[in-house]
Amino acid sequence: GTRLGLRVQNPGQREKVNDLGMDGQVQVLLSGQATHRILWQADFVGTFGTQAAGTDTSGSAAVLDLIGRFEFHDAFNLWVGRMLVPADRSGLSTEWSIAPWLFPGQFEAGTAPVRALQGPHGRSDGVTLWGQLGSGVFKYYLGAFNLANVSQSPLYSGRLSLSLLNPEPGYRNASTYYGSKNVLAFGAGFQHQHNGWADTSTPPPVAWSDFTELNFDLFFEKNLGPGGVMDLEGAFYKFWGGYAPYSITYFLLASYLLPIEVGPGKFQPLFRLQQAHDRSTDDTDALADAQLGYVIDGLRARIALDYQYSKVVGQTRNAVLLGLQLMTR
Repeated sequence: GTRLGLRVQNPGQREKVNDLGMDGQVQVLLSGQATHRILWQADFVGTFGTQAAGTDTSGSAAVLDLIGRFEFHDAFNLWVGRMLVPADRSGLSTEWSIAPWLFPGQFEAGTAPVRALQGPHGRSDGVTLWGQLGSGVFKYYLGAFNLANVSQSPLYSGRLSLSLLNPEPGYRNASTYYGSKNVLAFGAGFQHQHNGWADTSTPPPVAWSDFTELNFDLFFEKNLGPGGVMDLEGAFYKFWGGYAPYSITYFLLASYLLPIEVGPGKFQPLFRLQQAHDRSTDDTDALADAQLGYVIDGLRARIALDYQYSKVVGQTRNAVLLGLQLMTR
């Protein structure tokens, strides 16, 4: 699959929409079986442009997933390697399987999003014990991550989810099904890492504090038949730690997939509001997305046109985003 995005925003004066930037990525996913119960997965990603870590003009490639999967029973699976960190619904959906173009928590372009701790592309190196009951009605996850970094303590991450109306089988989930199923899902996650927060406000030597995070999420999707498809979603995160930049953050989302076909696809208006409480300034940062999606073939072929308005550290930001996502069947 590939994702290509255009951002209309001045990087020096971010309240102005008079400059143009571009980023993109391609992912290749491979998997196979060693035995009936032992499987493997090896996925790779290539990126260019403005990503969360900065600007990459030449392009780069990296290992996305590298997993040994010991799947003894639906209720008991052990995955070892580099994988998605299980903490919240958005993280287990990735940016590929959410209706908005951008992952939640990205209050400032070019900086890491405010969210549960994860590595690049939501992955980290570790081990996860997970299972499901009722073919995905109930799922649990318990993992230890950041194990490749021997200079830091492990990040412990876990999640519980309950999906009523229809199950959501598998390790991952989606945050939109475009009407292919009705879903009412509840989730809760936690994370903890000893010395997980660094004090970046002072010069070295760096001081550290423990990191603890708790989150809750709700997702509801209803296919109204000739009336279209309605989605409602919300998530709340609470952070503890002396050097944590934010204490809480949350987002609320509503979207509606129109039932009328226009050409090969359907239009989907979407609105998302996000807020985060800044510890250092005692202010509340806010970000609003007003997006018009054009859904051609669900997650496999879609276009998004998004206007963003944000107020971060008292400064207003404006941006216009145009995204194209294509995936093989």
